[in-house]
Formats: sequence, C-alpha cells, structure tokens
Amino acid sequence: MSSLLAGLRKLSAVSLGKGGLSLRRPPLRRVVEAALILLLLVQGGRLVWLFAAPTPQATQARPLPEVDLGVLSRFDAFFRNGGAGEQTAPSDGGGLTLFGVRADGAGGGSAIIGLADGRQVSVGAGEELEPGLKLTSVAPDHVMLSRGGAPFRLDFPDMISGAAPAAPEAAAQPAAPSPETASAEGAVVDPQRLIAQAGLRPRIKGLGVNGLTVSASGDGGELRNAGLRSGDVILSVNGIALNSPQALVALRGQLADAPSAQIQFERDGQVRSTTVRTRP
Repeated sequence: MSSLLAGLRKLSAVSLGKGGLSLRRPPLRRVVEAALILLLLVQGGRLVWLFAAPTPQATQARPLPEVDLGVLSRFDAFFRNGGAGEQTAPSDGGGLTLFGVRADGAGGGSAIIGLADGRQVSVGAGEELEPGLKLTSVAPDHVMLSRGGAPFRLDFPDMISGAAPAAPEAAAQPAAPSPETASAEGAVVDPQRLIAQAGLRPRIKGLGVNGLTVSASGDGGELRNAGLRSGDVILSVNGIALNSPQALVALRGQLADAPSAQIQFERDGQVRSTTVRTRP
C-alpha cells in the first residue's frame, strides 16, 4: 500500500528539464476544503437573507360599513300619502312598498318589503320575494329588484312628516320636564297635533319595527299634555302594538275615534303608560 501511494505522488508532479518549471496539481484535500467553504458561504448568505429580507405586510381586513339608518328619519306612517313634504320620486313597484333596509355598503343586505296582497316579507339580497321576483341589491335609500329578468328600482314612498311649522325660536317655550310617573288623564289633546309634534320614527330591531321613537318638534305642548317627551319610544296605543307598518297607518284614525287613549311607552329602559283624553 505504501508503494502505491508513493507512485501516485510521483505521478502528481511533472518536471520540465533540470531546474525547470514544475507544475503540481492541487491535492484532493484542498479541493474538498474549497468546495466546503463555498457551500458554507452560500448557506450563510441564504441565512442572512432569511432574517434581513423585509416581511410582507399583513393584509388588513376591510372594516364593515356602518348601517345607515338615516333614511328612517323620513318615515312617518301617519301622513305617508298626504301633505307636501320632500320632493321624492319613488318608482312604480307594481304594488310593492319599501318599509326598511339594512345595507352593507356593497350592494348586499336585507329589506322589508310589502307585497301587493298586504303581506310583508323580509328578504336578503339574492333571495326571492315571490316566484319570479328577486331582490338583487340593497342601498341605503332604495333597493333593486328583478321581475322575470327585468331589473327595476324601488324607492321609499313619499313620507310626509305632517308636522306643523315650528314656531320661531324666540317665541318657543322651553319644554318642562315630564314627571317620572306619567299621568295625563285630565288633559285633552288633539290627536293630529300630537302626532305632528311627536315626529315619530320607527325603531328598527333586527328586521322588524319595534315601536315609534318620539322626536319632538314645534313647541311640544301636546306632547307635554300627553306626558311624553323626546326620546320616548311608544310601544302600543289602546293595546295595539306598534310592530308593523300596517298598524301605524291605521293608528291615526283610531286615536281620532276613541274618546281616550292609553299609551304604553319606553323611557330610559323602563316601560311606562299614560292615558290621555282626545275629547273634552
């Protein structure tokens, strides 16, 4: 074995003449060492890049748009078809009536729509109200529907506030605080003026109406006589719950026909009641 190694060493050297130039191949060990050093440099560079490379920014979740219920402030169920309120142009929906919407800002959401036969349905975007009639998109102040593939727009109906012109601020009297135990049995109120001064707006819970919120306008005299104030939520009148647009429309006539009215309302989270007379 030793003689074989000696022979290999002799073959690894080449001499050109006496005292001439000698060319010697690098030993195998040095080649391996150089390869290992190169490999370590490559791995070290990759390790440095792993920590030094900029991290990609996390995708920020798009916040959900707030539900715009501002359109409900234009809704007055008692004077929907009379007066000269805001100039709106509701589309002819073929007997359909838009009562409320919950829009997500991207065309989705849900709506409460009254059908021609008097029924109310709550549907989401993409669902059918009835065979052949589909709700395609929801906006804060209208919805888009499709009947037999033909799209059309349904707006909120003309919602007239019916409120009497407010007295000038200089002549307006400050509203007296209502007593905690509301009782107005001795007071006589005018139903039409009471409704006009109440500025009623539906309170939406979920997909339905849950009472009427009082938003006082004018001098508020009839409201004080009835034991009500701004911020109260009227839940029922004479035992009729205010939980649907149909009940709201008929309420004005019921107040005018009844000699007295028992009003159940919510104030500061507590349910209270007051009784008023509509005739002397």
